[in-house]
Amino acid sequence: MQEPLVSILIAAYNAENTIAEAIDSCLEQSYKNIEIIVCNDGSTDDTLHEINIGNSEKIEVINHASNKGIAYTRNTLLKASNGEYIAWLDADDFMDETRIGEQLNYMLANPTIDICGSWVMLVGKNGLSDLKKLPTNSNFIKAHLWFKNCLVQPSIFSKNFYKTENIFYNPDFDYMEDYELWVRLRNTKQFSNIDKYLTYYTKPDNKELEAKHIKYRFNEKQAKLWEIKWQEIPNNLGKEAKKNFQLFLKVNKKLNAYEINDILRCLKAIENNDVNKELNSFIQYHRFRVWKNGGLVYKIKNLRILLKTFSFLKFKQENNI
Repeated sequence: MQEPLVSILIAAYNAENTIAEAIDSCLEQSYKNIEIIVCNDGSTDDTLHEINIGNSEKIEVINHASNKGIAYTRNTLLKASNGEYIAWLDADDFMDETRIGEQLNYMLANPTIDICGSWVMLVGKNGLSDLKKLPTNSNFIKAHLWFKNCLVQPSIFSKNFYKTENIFYNPDFDYMEDYELWVRLRNTKQFSNIDKYLTYYTKPDNKELEAKHIKYRFNEKQAKLWEIKWQEIPNNLGKEAKKNFQLFLKVNKKLNAYEINDILRCLKAIENNDVNKELNSFIQYHRFRVWKNGGLVYKIKNLRILLKTFSFLKFKQENNI
């Protein structure tokens, strides 16, 4: 029986300093039935030259004459893929030599799973900086996606359902295109994260992250994605309540009585609409956050919440919230 072909897809833009290491980590995989497709998205540096130096029969190179954006480029790669499975890698990341074999074996052993990520090793300017654990259970991941993305794009390994089901990344959400796709597929696909560190993910520093957020209008796109999520819920929450809730998820700050009321109403609306029992853990955790950031009177009235502090903090640590 022939081993399944896995398409490893890499989108590259101005990645002359990192693309060679990314490609080498693909060529060094212990699982050998792979094709590597790299799309140079109109780079203005020597990225294309660095890609071509690899010169392996396993590497197919696609060149965009001008920059099209990350979602468009991911779709170009998907349309060119021939594998039964898709593995993603970003041009500034690299992977453990066992990654493809590990994820393929997991998918074969768990045929109901459609999309599988992994735990990742975070790499900063001075080398390995942290280890990132992520939820592994599909329903837990779906609950987590209500509040935060918990699937790391360059660790993703999936069945190749994209062309046959006409499922692609949305260019309107460039640089948040993965999160939008997971939200869109939350009710039709099954997710998982392998509890092994298989991908090295380059973590931008705060200054780089802030510049990227401004350049790609993260706040605007995040609000747009929330409007999509709210459409699933019959509610009369109002724009201000939703705004307060979305800000609450991003930052810890002192909450006044109106903000507390808005946030609790939003949590209740999500809780009432979703039958996923794992969601309850997230709802309870965020109610604890409301208590923690509430005023003294609110804290005293709801002192019982304090009794669960240890379990809430453990939940936060285990789920990287």
